Amino acid sequence: MKAIILAAGKGTRLRPLTYGVPKPLLPLKGRPMLDWVIRSILTGSKIDEVFVGISGTSGKDLHERILSHTHGICIDSYLKNMDYGVPVTTITTPQRETAGDILHILQENNIKSGTVLVAYGDNLTSFNLDGMIDYHKMCRERLGVSATVLLFEAPENEVDRFGIADVEKSNEFTLIKSFVEKPRKEDAPSNLANGGYYILEIEDIFDMFPREKIKVEQSIFPELARKGRLAGFVSKLPFWLDISTIEAYEEASKMAHEGMIIPPPINNNDNGD
Repeated sequence: MKAIILAAGKGTRLRPLTYGVPKPLLPLKGRPMLDWVIRSILTGSKIDEVFVGISGTSGKDLHERILSHTHGICIDSYLKNMDYGVPVTTITTPQRETAGDILHILQENNIKSGTVLVAYGDNLTSFNLDGMIDYHKMCRERLGVSATVLLFEAPENEVDRFGIADVEKSNEFTLIKSFVEKPRKEDAPSNLANGGYYILEIEDIFDMFPREKIKVEQSIFPELARKGRLAGFVSKLPFWLDISTIEAYEEASKMAHEGMIIPPPINNNDNGD
């Protein structure tokens, strides 16, 4: 099974740190965030190939174009000097939001069928990925779903930070009816938040990808939800961190050094560690 990690963001809210270091390479307890994400999806999972979407030369401002290109080169260089035991390939993306970049990576690798995991390079968590894959397969066999989204229970006073799922039960499975983006507490349909990990059946959705710059959460997921083909895998997460601001990065660093979040294990294939 193949995995796509989206790591092309400019990290503007993490500046000035990201003027020098790409966001996915900012270290947590001595290891880049991207390393945490890759190891997390490879630990005990069925992933045998990883594609990492990186930034290229984009933007109207010359300085921003150079910075974007440099970030991509840095991530590519880092990954070329790592051995994760499976192929890890970088793909320069057009930075056309999540839907556009996923489609570009699929087209560049001639992937028009099969099951693919999608993850974000700045979301750190720990969960049973094998369990999510098995759950997705059961949902597909019994309900015909085309995608499964990781959901976790957000604290009730923090639902306005997340995309919150409106769900319904179908036998022992959870189907997503819609997402409400950052709702007020009193308007939230549940406390189940989008965890940023998706399993996609490419042959079902390839022709659904829009050509404009838009997120997959705003384009493909609503259509699948209307058709009853979007499942939710509910998991209790020990931690979930979206490291997109200086404050979030400082908090994550503190938690890592205090042992509140634990990095995935290093396997025997690594060099340079």
